[in-house]
Amino acid sequence: MMEDMETRSSTRSRIYVAAYFGLWMAALLLLRGLYGFELGEAIAAFVILGLALPALSLLSTRGVNVLPHAVVRPLRESTFLLAYLAVIAVILVWGFGGVARITSEPAHTIVLLALKLGAFVVVPAVIMLATGPYRLRELAPVSLTWSALKPALWMSLAVLIMQMLLGRGLQQIRQSHLPVSVIALAAPLAFAWLVIEVGVVEEFFFRVLLQERLSMALRSPWAGLVVAALLFGLVHAPGLYLRPAATQEAVGLHPSLLLAVCYSIVMTSLAGLFLGVLWMRTKNFAVVALVHAAGDLLPNLVPWIKAFHFTR
Repeated sequence: MMEDMETRSSTRSRIYVAAYFGLWMAALLLLRGLYGFELGEAIAAFVILGLALPALSLLSTRGVNVLPHAVVRPLRESTFLLAYLAVIAVILVWGFGGVARITSEPAHTIVLLALKLGAFVVVPAVIMLATGPYRLRELAPVSLTWSALKPALWMSLAVLIMQMLLGRGLQQIRQSHLPVSVIALAAPLAFAWLVIEVGVVEEFFFRVLLQERLSMALRSPWAGLVVAALLFGLVHAPGLYLRPAATQEAVGLHPSLLLAVCYSIVMTSLAGLFLGVLWMRTKNFAVVALVHAAGDLLPNLVPWIKAFHFTR
């Protein structure tokens, strides 16, 4: 019986993984055919984010103890979270549009973070805690021991090297001509900010809540991983469509909604794969939050320095 269950789970995993990459290829072909999208960047992203970093995540988590993390009602809670994504979509369109009218900094950045924390963390956490037999520690398990955080160290180094070699962040830092002293002071502060803004905000909802419950509901950890990664990519589409300049992505000044959706699948969802592997192999909220922040540090460092007026 146990072998039959494992076989069915393995088959289900292969189907979902194949379906994800089939959708990824279809979105890429649409981008290429309709918008003349450069294939080289997408293929490089696929090799690095879709293959190399997930493989490194598997390697870096060998021998790591998985933290206990029980899900009481996976189907019911998954359904709620998927429905709540529709609410988040409205918030992204209307709420973030209102925040965009705040032009002074750092007020704009602070209000934006507050809105994200409310939408992705506070509201779903309160509902989950109020309706389920969870305590906060059970809802988001964390271990800060050295052995538990070693995967975060190795994967943070990996994503920083990737950004240095292939990203635009290092070039942006060079072109800013900022004093080294300013960069050295701002970098750890910006990293701490990003641990909250992208680490806590996005990883709590998409990995800790959504991926874990989808994995249980679909009876396959890899099925939950790829579905959560796809949704992680798609939730960025409204920002690409409405605020393309703020996202620093190569979608042009006035992208169509179809372009934003396809780009989100082809480029952004890939990051959810290796982060999903890290969560699946550790169940440690701290690991995925730290690695996500490290991956976003270089491209966001100069905008963060300017927003908080470190150059004055």
